[in-house]
Amino acid sequence: MKKSFLIILFLFLISSLFAQTNDVENEGQETIKKIPEQLYGLWEGKDRYVFIEENPDPDKDPQIVIVLKLYYGWYYDRAAESVDVTEQYAKARNNGTSKEAQHIPISVNDINGSLQEDNAWEITLSYSRTDKSIIPVAIHDDKMYLNFFVKNLTYDDEGNPIITSNGVWRGNTVTEGLKISTQKQIKDIPAYIVQGNKYYDVRYWLTDMDFSTENAIVEYKNESYYVPRHILSAGNIYTCVTGRRLRVRNVMPSFVFNEDDYYFNEDKTLMIPKTEEYLVRVADRQTISDLIDIVNKANSRRKPPQPPYFEDKNLDWHWDVILELEKYNPYVQEVRKHQAERGVIHK
Repeated sequence: MKKSFLIILFLFLISSLFAQTNDVENEGQETIKKIPEQLYGLWEGKDRYVFIEENPDPDKDPQIVIVLKLYYGWYYDRAAESVDVTEQYAKARNNGTSKEAQHIPISVNDINGSLQEDNAWEITLSYSRTDKSIIPVAIHDDKMYLNFFVKNLTYDDEGNPIITSNGVWRGNTVTEGLKISTQKQIKDIPAYIVQGNKYYDVRYWLTDMDFSTENAIVEYKNESYYVPRHILSAGNIYTCVTGRRLRVRNVMPSFVFNEDDYYFNEDKTLMIPKTEEYLVRVADRQTISDLIDIVNKANSRRKPPQPPYFEDKNLDWHWDVILELEKYNPYVQEVRKHQAERGVIHK
């Protein structure tokens, strides 16, 4: 009887632990069963095409299509796609690529908290039951970015949202993008405290602490601000304090903040540094058949032959002069003798 009770107690504790883990992973996020419309379509980057489409079958997970631009962009490899795409469009064989494409289901979490429109998400790529990568992305002007900040919403006395760049901006895990393999964990992410024309950069680092909604205080000289004690990004928890402390140590002096260096959405809940975008939406191509057409045309190209290292010139070598000079070289004469014995004659 005592043994049965201990087994039941153990199972109860395990189930409670998993429930708490799921609560932490979903903290401040809304799981989206369907792919958001803003992510639909064909995207192009320097080294790949990415096609995102909602799976029409509700019983199946949507899958991402990734085409890699290999060999300095001379060959396009359909590295990841669904079984339906492979069956509909035969995949060309190539010794330098895998025989079969990977099948990578995707899911999406909304992480923006925007008041008017959604424009930032976490895309989960599931490579297997145990291996996955979570990729935070933001979209602005039909361009996809990996580095961005989400604002902690603030309100006035009447409950209206304060639309300004001032406040706390939470950073996100900056990954390598939508890849066909898992990525290493990011150890540090930033958060900005913006006040007018200056900002403080607060560092958060990876931790195994339990997630907390508490705030920590940032003090520098006569100024003090409150920031989240923990940030949840890409399934990981980051903190700006050690242990049970609620005060950020080693605060750096402020930096100059210029709004012109960033993109903002309409209600200023999303801030994107003006750096090179990760992917750009292909405006005139929006279907999988368009992507297959791009791949087939690219792979039908043939690289022109490499030009010769030396120009082809009609040179007069003046063999009579060369033979005259060879008469006085005993080494050359020895070689010529052996050549003559074998039937090689120089005229």
